[in-house]
Amino acid sequence: MNQISLLPMRNPNVSLSMHWPVFSPQECAQIVAQANAKAWDKRLPIAPGNVKVFPDAVVTSHVERQQLPLGKNAYPLDQISYGINQVNSDNWRFELSGIPADDMPWLMRQSTGKSKSADWQVDLGPASTSSRKLCFMLQLSDPKSYEGGDLLLHNIPVDAQGFRQQGTLVVFPSYWLYRVTDVTKGQRHAIIGWVHGHNFR
Repeated sequence: MNQISLLPMRNPNVSLSMHWPVFSPQECAQIVAQANAKAWDKRLPIAPGNVKVFPDAVVTSHVERQQLPLGKNAYPLDQISYGINQVNSDNWRFELSGIPADDMPWLMRQSTGKSKSADWQVDLGPASTSSRKLCFMLQLSDPKSYEGGDLLLHNIPVDAQGFRQQGTLVVFPSYWLYRVTDVTKGQRHAIIGWVHGHNFR
């Protein structure tokens, strides 16, 4: 005979996205200026952040990426991680272990162009990506310098203008569907990365 189990502890914030200002416009410009001009790659990596792309990787002519350059004390990642840990403890309450060396963040550069597919995507996957718990995106560009390039979250109300503000960090669960619309004018820089933790249980 089946027994009725007790109701599990439920967290209404599991579908929550959060955003807040982290860096000033001047700091954002400095982060972009640290990019290696020769390191931009248009091939979509089919692996965690530190794994080189494969020969058959998809080429996206209008989206380029490179490893996020880190400065003293892992700046700017140190400030990003600190803020995420604080917000996580009050909202999602996931068990986080940090950002591992085999899945480091990317510095992204998105130019005018049309994607072949506008499908929604999720950043939780197999192998090294299976421990991703939170996805974060940091807006580095002045919102007046480009059009399009909006972050959309599936079935979650978003603050579209808030997400676009320069220096703003957006964080949401890695299992949530999202997409970034095409840039129709100008150029957009952003940081994208993931905070990991033990398996969901």
